[in-house]
Amino acid sequence: MIDNYIKRAKNGESIYICSVRDDFSSTEKVVECILTTATNETHSFTIPVSCPENAEDRAFVRDYFYSNLYNIISTFGGKTMTLQTSSENEFILELCSELDDVFQVNLPRLERQGYGKCLNVTDRVNEAMGHAPFAFITVNDKQLVCPMNDKTKQNVEKPNIFADAERKYINIVKKASTMVLLGLDIGGTDIKAIAAVNNRLAVFKEYDWNPAKMTSVSQLIDGVKGVVEDVCSELGQSRQLDGIGVGFPDVVIMNKIVGGETLKTRGIRNASPDYEKEFAGLLKLNNILLSYCKPGGVVSMTNDGSLAAFTAAVELAHSSRVDEIKNGVLAHTLGTELGTGWVDENGEVPQIPLEIYNCVVDVGNYPARKFLPFDLRSTLNFNTQIAGTMQKYASQSGAYRLAIDYFKKHSPENYSEMFKRGFIEERHDGLYVITSPEDMRKPLLEFIMKLADDNEPSAEGVFFEIGKYLAATWRETEFLLNPKAKGRIIYGRFVKSAKCMRLMQEGARTLKGASEFEMEAGNDELAYTPLMKELKENPHFTVAQFGQSVGAIYYALQNSQSV
Repeated sequence: MIDNYIKRAKNGESIYICSVRDDFSSTEKVVECILTTATNETHSFTIPVSCPENAEDRAFVRDYFYSNLYNIISTFGGKTMTLQTSSENEFILELCSELDDVFQVNLPRLERQGYGKCLNVTDRVNEAMGHAPFAFITVNDKQLVCPMNDKTKQNVEKPNIFADAERKYINIVKKASTMVLLGLDIGGTDIKAIAAVNNRLAVFKEYDWNPAKMTSVSQLIDGVKGVVEDVCSELGQSRQLDGIGVGFPDVVIMNKIVGGETLKTRGIRNASPDYEKEFAGLLKLNNILLSYCKPGGVVSMTNDGSLAAFTAAVELAHSSRVDEIKNGVLAHTLGTELGTGWVDENGEVPQIPLEIYNCVVDVGNYPARKFLPFDLRSTLNFNTQIAGTMQKYASQSGAYRLAIDYFKKHSPENYSEMFKRGFIEERHDGLYVITSPEDMRKPLLEFIMKLADDNEPSAEGVFFEIGKYLAATWRETEFLLNPKAKGRIIYGRFVKSAKCMRLMQEGARTLKGASEFEMEAGNDELAYTPLMKELKENPHFTVAQFGQSVGAIYYALQNSQSV
């Protein structure tokens, strides 16, 4: 089995981690993984492990095993992870004995690479909540915390307060109807802002930017401030906002930006002599935004993926589909990276990192690992250099990589056209998207999408394959989160094309084990609140384009005590 995986991986095929878990599930060799989060919740996972003999096969299993643990930590963070093993299995004991080294537990944050990067976010969350740094604990079958193979539920059951969640969403929208509110959807290529005055959309702004090239937090903050000041100037109501809602592209816990390991802050990480001190400057953003509000105003901030889930939940609460929110809402944003958001069945955004974009979905495709991370053909994560993470699959990076591969093989004229139009260039060390003097990331994606709309088979294949990646993402979130919600709502530039959305849906249906997976576009069909319906009727802007900014308007009141 493993030899077949490796042969396929060497041939450039994807080997999905969920499929490997399926195939290993018949083994009696398992590791029970028990994670305690910063909020003292406990989650349990069973990881089946094969124990091969030769070195190449063992290397494959090592990647698979550590990727499972890395995915769990990237999703939940945690104070401790306890691994229960059999004292009779030397290979598994060896894997567990190397955990502190593999994840670089004892290294300073700036020196961590690869798997160790996920502990940077985890330790920042722990520090913000008054906990010690993350620690691994390994016990054998003679010291068990719980019985081996005990299928402990991964998520703690909570009382369902569906009626309260529905009521809260309805009260937020009602309260927003008498206020001046600003919604900011901050992404990796642009900032979209909408202001609403007394239940009418008043100002639309879209600003292109490239935070990954910034070298200080002050530059990032100044970019956000510039947007807010332009909106306030057009409103004529500077310092008079009732509230600001923000979707920010990083880990946000308890209204604080605590991640610091995304592509968007890469330039700052590389340029700063004291990154921890520099990154801490982002904590000022809340108060800076609050200065644009009237006394008693509010600023509510969350991860951009969580904003997508919240936006969908609010809209559904105002529709005939209201019963759907009793299972919670999971959403993805397909942009520069993959954003993921979860509003649980009680209407709460779980206070966990939820860095699903960092999770490994593919433990195959060895040839693509040979390219540098920013090479368009590479599957190496921009930040961690780990291969096969969702950042490079269900995202614009995934579309670029597939287009280069498919066009080169099946449509050489379109491959040449990407160079002729100045979208990409070949340098001495690889292929890159051109970002200066003009940023060509959006035009390149639009070029690929337009070809798919025009029935170009190789371009259609790009979005069909991305659908399979999304199904693999669904499989992984099922393993990690075990959510009641089975559907996923998809936001972002990809869903602006009905054809591309349909191709992704078709591709998703081909992955084994994902028969329950359904994805829905977060577009004009998901418009039920007054502001979203107004956006739907706007002749110049679309729900796919500005829907999350409207969601941010409502999110401004998420933490208001009077809701």
